[in-house]
Amino acid sequence: ARVTRAAAAGGPVVIAGATTSTGRLVAGLAAKALGGENVVLLVNQDAQKSYWPEDMPEDIVEQRMYAPVDELVKATLVDPRDAGDALGKCSHLIFAAEWGATQAELAATLVPLLDSNPGFQRAVMLSRVGINRRDKVPFVEQNKPPKKMQEMALGLKLPAGDSGQPGSLDGFAEAEATLAAAAEGKSWTSHVVRSGELRGNGPLLLADLSARLVDNLYDVKYQDLYFKSGDDGQGYTKRLNLAATLLRMTTTASTPPADIAALSVVCEMVDPFGLLGEKTLTEPTGVERRKGYDMAKGKAPAPIADELIDQLVAAL
Repeated sequence: ARVTRAAAAGGPVVIAGATTSTGRLVAGLAAKALGGENVVLLVNQDAQKSYWPEDMPEDIVEQRMYAPVDELVKATLVDPRDAGDALGKCSHLIFAAEWGATQAELAATLVPLLDSNPGFQRAVMLSRVGINRRDKVPFVEQNKPPKKMQEMALGLKLPAGDSGQPGSLDGFAEAEATLAAAAEGKSWTSHVVRSGELRGNGPLLLADLSARLVDNLYDVKYQDLYFKSGDDGQGYTKRLNLAATLLRMTTTASTPPADIAALSVVCEMVDPFGLLGEKTLTEPTGVERRKGYDMAKGKAPAPIADELIDQLVAAL
């Protein structure tokens, strides 16, 4: 039976950045938890037709998308450039873009649309650790602007100069500032969930049978989550547990923290200059808990439970 959530009572939940791996996971988890009729996904018009997998057995869809087909198809897909009506009626908004410049663009486009919504309650934004430490190792490297890609012979694309986009941490900082400024003095609240560098697969589709080994490793080997207050710590975050945290901070009936970091693996630099790399401070999931999973067959660990998220966040 579906669990009744606080978010479903006041209006739909809108998920921006729904085409990212994390956003797709949030979409599936939300459809299952709230019912697809209570979920609006912001997806560009040209990507809507192929958003959900086609010609896949229903049991496989549920394994890989974390929600039954009959709930997924009830979700409403809206182009973010035409989201005024959806933002005028929703109760909650999740920003799930994985790249800072995209998150900043979404915030600048969508946040002003909330002014016409007297029933809006809460916005939750994915961001990154290191926002306030962009001049320090290892965040300097993480914040380097992306390179412009130039297509060469045979379709090969190689980096060729500056893309003109901000560094990812700069973009997330801009997105955070846009959201915080909009929430000031309003009846609704804004909240930030920070990740480390993202690891782990998104929803596994049939085309993902040869998914990167490093992501398979993270999904099975690192099933736990460590929370910190504000922009603290460094490390890596598994997408599935991040998605579960974003949704829980959105739907919980209590008021969530304004700013938390969620890390699956906590690290620190061996030396202040980053010359010797980083060391891991947390242990991987025990061997017994790793048995029986086969990512290529869709046998993935379940997302972290809401009850455990609540306990860990309450302990901060």
